[in-house]
Amino acid sequence: MKGPRVLVVDDQKDFARGVALVLGEVTTSIEVANSVEEAVDLLEGQTFDLVLSDVKMPGRDGLSLLDHVHERWPRLRVVLFTAYGTIEAAVAAIKRGAYDYLTKPFDDAELLVIVRRAYKEILDEDEIERLRAELAETRSFHGIYGRDRRMLQVMDSIRRIAPSAAPVVVWGESGTGKELVARAIHAESPRARAPLLAFNAAALPDTLAEAELFGARKGAYTGADKDRKGLFADASGGTLFIDELPSMPQSLQGKLLRALQEGEVLPLGSSTPVRVDVRIVAATNVEPARLLREGRLRKDLYYRLSVMRVTLPPLRERIEDIGLLANLFLERAAGGGTKPPTRISPRALRLLVSHDWPGNVRELQNVIERAAVMCRGEEIGPADIVLEDDDLEWEPEDEDDLAYEEAKRKVLERFQRRFVERAMAETGGNLAAAARRAGITRAALHRIVKRLGMETDE
Repeated sequence: MKGPRVLVVDDQKDFARGVALVLGEVTTSIEVANSVEEAVDLLEGQTFDLVLSDVKMPGRDGLSLLDHVHERWPRLRVVLFTAYGTIEAAVAAIKRGAYDYLTKPFDDAELLVIVRRAYKEILDEDEIERLRAELAETRSFHGIYGRDRRMLQVMDSIRRIAPSAAPVVVWGESGTGKELVARAIHAESPRARAPLLAFNAAALPDTLAEAELFGARKGAYTGADKDRKGLFADASGGTLFIDELPSMPQSLQGKLLRALQEGEVLPLGSSTPVRVDVRIVAATNVEPARLLREGRLRKDLYYRLSVMRVTLPPLRERIEDIGLLANLFLERAAGGGTKPPTRISPRALRLLVSHDWPGNVRELQNVIERAAVMCRGEEIGPADIVLEDDDLEWEPEDEDDLAYEEAKRKVLERFQRRFVERAMAETGGNLAAAARRAGITRAALHRIVKRLGMETDE
């Protein structure tokens, strides 16, 4: 047992020793002082988390010690106790910066509750500072954050790929940050001073999509009341990001291939090609091998585009980054008009880590932004975390329909896992408390946990 580092200050030696004895239940690091002067000497020579001090003492009193501590060690928590406590005195002490206030005689349990609560806040603040320090280390990489090994490999790939003029294919599930990768490649490349333009292949009908990419002459189609250059010409010298590449019709894919091979585009309604110098970064949220197998992507276009490839891992495989990103999004939420929560509780973080994030980083951002708005206190707890109700969603694996009983078993297992993970997160991993919350016996919950191969704190 480590516990908080506590300094007990009281001129009554027996009382101070008694408090230290009670605190032995939560910590092994306790020092005792019988005057403010002695306490200051100890504070100067050692590091403490918490000071428990009497107010009424000969010479300098506990309030003067409180003022000194807040001036020298502003993060150090001070709890005051006195035999002469009144509501007015308690309010005055807290206004001067006391963490809490106890009136003698007080219950041992009351003392321990305050110390445990203070230590929990200290640990939470340390964790937040650690995460913020990690954020600072990655903040400069063009909006991409991560400490996970696979994300560090992605960042390294971007640095190596960027100097080239070769096209790039970025593959990752929806919400993993494919456009951020494209922007990072552009920002790290020699083309950084030229435009970076984006095109969503699923957003427009075929004719309009072709005009948007390659340009069009006036009258080339209904509504074309003037000449337009197209994104290839507008982005010349820079980078064109093509999102949702598989949504592009085959005929347009062929014209895109020609533009890549020839370095020129043919605007709609024109017979004169236009020279362009554009680097293409194309993105897909479906595995390329599957696209080729299904004929949704021309093989010749894919092989021309995939000179360089970047694969983004889903968030469920980046467990180390979930807390980091959650705190980043909470920090960004502080830009709103109302006062947001300042931290995420350990139990809420545990719930976030247990979720499989089908919407990836985008889903996590939405969850934290919603929690920051709905949370009524300074700390986001499990009750503030609202996850998408996808427990009963199911898709056939490997495109082969499963038998009814097998499909039902998978859906039920997924539901049970999510339900148990939430109950365990909201009760700090306590199996008995989670069972009460779920309305089942502890033995029944234990059987479910064991069958699913889940881990608990017990």
